[in-house]
Amino acid sequence: MPGTSKKPNKISFVSGNPTVEKTEGIIHLFKTKNKKETTAGCQTSSMLCMLGIPSNITVKDLLNFCAPMRFSFSFILKRGILELKIVKGSHVGRYMALLNFENQEYADQFYEALNGVAYNSLEPDICQLAYISHVEAIHSSLVRSTELLYMYVGRYFSFARSGRAALMSGDEPVQGILTTILCNHNFHDECISQTTETTCPVCRYVQSPEMVADSQCADCELRENLWICLICGHVGCGRYGQKHAHRHFQETGHTFALELGKNLVWDYADDAYVHRIAVNQEDGKLVQLGEGSETGDKKLDCLNTEFSAIMISQLESQRQYFESQLDIITSESAARTADIEDKLEKTRLMVSDLESKVATLTKEKTMLAQKLSQANTLTQKLQSELAEEKALTVSLSKSQILWEERAKNAELTAQMAQEEVRDLLLNFEMRDKLTEVSERGEVRC
Repeated sequence: MPGTSKKPNKISFVSGNPTVEKTEGIIHLFKTKNKKETTAGCQTSSMLCMLGIPSNITVKDLLNFCAPMRFSFSFILKRGILELKIVKGSHVGRYMALLNFENQEYADQFYEALNGVAYNSLEPDICQLAYISHVEAIHSSLVRSTELLYMYVGRYFSFARSGRAALMSGDEPVQGILTTILCNHNFHDECISQTTETTCPVCRYVQSPEMVADSQCADCELRENLWICLICGHVGCGRYGQKHAHRHFQETGHTFALELGKNLVWDYADDAYVHRIAVNQEDGKLVQLGEGSETGDKKLDCLNTEFSAIMISQLESQRQYFESQLDIITSESAARTADIEDKLEKTRLMVSDLESKVATLTKEKTMLAQKLSQANTLTQKLQSELAEEKALTVSLSKSQILWEERAKNAELTAQMAQEEVRDLLLNFEMRDKLTEVSERGEVRC
């Protein structure tokens, strides 16, 4: 490993579930010139720190981002990445990831491949990598973990305690990347990638720091010098803005407001801070206390009394406020309910009227259907009779032509017969005349 003559950068970090344990420490980084600097000519190690990861990128997304390099290492039958640990830095909305590699060569390959690469094609954030000199845990809220942990390059840097929930056994062979999320619980990367939630499957704490929405004035959207009402939670700007916090006090009478970012409580009624105020028994003046350095039962009693009085006052004010809000909501709900019931009754009458009309129309439809059926039957019968009449007419037309021809022939025959009869009659008449003449002897030879 190259020499460590250069002084490394220092970054504070926090990890662990605050309700169980909280580990604070410092990450010592080797200095680099820029984001795209290669490993040549700079101090390197087998540990890398991924800086400034946006909170909208989950642990699952981060593992998917590292997946190509993991598959590249597994192709040559090597794990490459031994562990990935999520820690929280001082920047809001961002976190860091510590990566421990099997050797420095794999760390260099990872650095060359992913440093300066965008996490995805939709957002401008890029991966910022830096080599870790060593990691130092300086404080832990858990009694059993208060000893100083000082891990040099190449050492395994898991901060998880050995007996935690038996999620990962110390003598169990690890396949893939041992992933330690923000609460210090360990999982296989394949297991944590399969979960659809962003919380720890064991303690339900977040896997990585969540995104924090910027506070703003509810009226003018100012993001500086903000005060939040301790009674209803209204956020307004202070006297250096448009004084919407004070206007809220004038409209609602809510006395106490907390200055965001400073934890200072202002009493609008007395026009003074009351977050650490006590009454001096000698002259009755208000005195601001320190941050808790004073001790003694008397001072504690005063603070307890003051706190109890403030709590009682605030609870009473909250009770009155929420009761008034409840009355407003109840009256509005009653009015809306009455309106809905009225509309419902009208709708029921309309539905009843429509149902009666539908019944009448259904009967009429049935009658019309019967009439239509009868009309169809009659139409079919008439069509059949019409077809028969047409056929009979055609037949009669043909017969008429035939009989007309026969009549003409009969007339011709009758005329011929008449002529023959006339000829015969003439012949008979001539014969009779000839016979009569012959009998009279008038015929001469």
